[in-house]
Amino acid sequence: MEKRKVTRVFIVDDHQLVIDGIRSLLSGSEDFQISGSTRNPESVPELLTENPSDILLTDISMPGMSGIELTRIVKKKFPLLKVITISMHGENQIVKEMLDSGISGYILKNTGKHELIDALNKVSAGGTFFDEAVTCGILNSFNSRNDEKGLTIREIEIVKLIEKEYSNREISEKLFISERTVETHRKNIFRKTNTQSVVGLLKYAYSLKLI
Repeated sequence: MEKRKVTRVFIVDDHQLVIDGIRSLLSGSEDFQISGSTRNPESVPELLTENPSDILLTDISMPGMSGIELTRIVKKKFPLLKVITISMHGENQIVKEMLDSGISGYILKNTGKHELIDALNKVSAGGTFFDEAVTCGILNSFNSRNDEKGLTIREIEIVKLIEKEYSNREISEKLFISERTVETHRKNIFRKTNTQSVVGLLKYAYSLKLI
């Protein structure tokens, strides 16, 4: 029988209550193991060397070093490490800076266990996860553009489903359109924005100051 792969998660937050809360949410999980935690972001590179991890969960506003700076450092030292931001803040500028630093996910601290697990699963599988409150505002901003690159309402609906990892068949069934139509929409979306992923769409929105 093949051994079950366990994803190792390291937590950094200057509030012990947050660390304890995440530990509690993941306790008993067969898929995730807490490899370590700290309230001191400056100690994270050394601790990650001692405690190999697959995903780093990090706050943004911390004394000594911000989550933005920390992400840049650990991504350079541990290229395979995935980083998920967990923060109280969803402001556009903060999200942009975290995206630029190399994160794979962004969730808010008011998230529940289901969303946290979903984020960890998607990121550990090589995907991305962004809180719906963050993505919805960004994606809707495309619809307000008055030039030829603006996405249609239907295209925005499809992007939201792509972000949720719906297949073309699942999208076609949900929106009552053919798979060929879905594929056409996908091509148009990425052609209009010159991107290949939801992360690319987010960066595109910021670069054009759509948000």
